[in-house]
Amino acid sequence: MYHHCCLEFHEAGWAEIISGKCVNLDAVHSIISSSHTIDKCTETLGDIEIKFSGTSAAVSKKITTAAQWSAAWNRAARAINYAFPHREDELATYGEYINDKFDRRLERTHERIIRYDKAVRIRAANSCRVELSDFAAFTNIYESHFQSDGRHYDKEKQSTPSASAWAKSAFSRREPCHKWNAGECARSAQTCCYAYVCSHEQDGRLCA
Repeated sequence: MYHHCCLEFHEAGWAEIISGKCVNLDAVHSIISSSHTIDKCTETLGDIEIKFSGTSAAVSKKITTAAQWSAAWNRAARAINYAFPHREDELATYGEYINDKFDRRLERTHERIIRYDKAVRIRAANSCRVELSDFAAFTNIYESHFQSDGRHYDKEKQSTPSASAWAKSAFSRREPCHKWNAGECARSAQTCCYAYVCSHEQDGRLCA
């Protein structure tokens, strides 16, 4: 018999929770942001058969923002707490910890926090001795994601122009500035994208 108070959560998510695996928050986010149907599901843990309401997982969409992470985490945390009530304080503390990381850092670094969260939850799921609130146990993971020489530290892409952008810029600098030749360029020679050289034709050839 299905309990009328059972939380709605997708089948694969319940299986991850019951087996102690890391919950896929991307899948949770996908279900939140798309339509889904409610199914009746059954999972077996040893000799125990557990029945619950679930939702069919949609195509996974990757979490990219703090708001998306918070929404997915809150739903997953409620399901975990439903299955394991003794973890309530641990889950609440961890949620506050990650949200504090989002609040303290620039938005362009939030993807790094999302990767860090996933690595932490995988570590905790693979260990019987570590809880999500044992932050000291994740120091090496934190360093690898947030220190500039860490293995999982990625500099923001926008700070490094692509090769094509450099090529385009170099090409533009070789082209004469037609506005400068007409006495209309409002930029300086240092800031103009084109070269301050003569572009007038003489004997069929450009002066530049």
